[in-house]
Amino acid sequence: MPSGPFAHVCLLVEDLDKAVDDWTKILSVVDPAQLEERLVRYEDFEGGEDRMRWATFVANHGAEIQLMEPARDSPLGRRLAKRGEHVHHICFTADDPEDVSRRLAEQGISVSAETNQDPSMPWQRWNWVLPESTHGTLVEVARPYKAVDGGWEDGS
Repeated sequence: MPSGPFAHVCLLVEDLDKAVDDWTKILSVVDPAQLEERLVRYEDFEGGEDRMRWATFVANHGAEIQLMEPARDSPLGRRLAKRGEHVHHICFTADDPEDVSRRLAEQGISVSAETNQDPSMPWQRWNWVLPESTHGTLVEVARPYKAVDGGWEDGS
């Protein structure tokens, strides 16, 4: 699990295997500790209408690097084709994402209307702070998580 509420930066990539290789080289120089934990990797992940492969370099001492390769015919795949590789979102963790979203909305910040939940990880919930309030970047607010044997478990 990341050491603070700033959890990860997620990049949309064309080729997950190439991106993992390149980021392994980058991290071996700039943050070797991020290579000590086993990479969390999913070869077939669905989120809403999107299908993707993704991998996360685990960091117990700071923010993680997450890479997503969307299916070409998915909404994220079409976004990648239009905009090229780029930052998709940044993520902060909170024990109660719904409460965080409610409090942000009370302050006039644009947030997603519904909470997301992964059926394969029933403890995990997340909401989005929308780009019109963040000045261009999608921001995820998710429950804390930790890496265990190449997968995610509840980190609260």
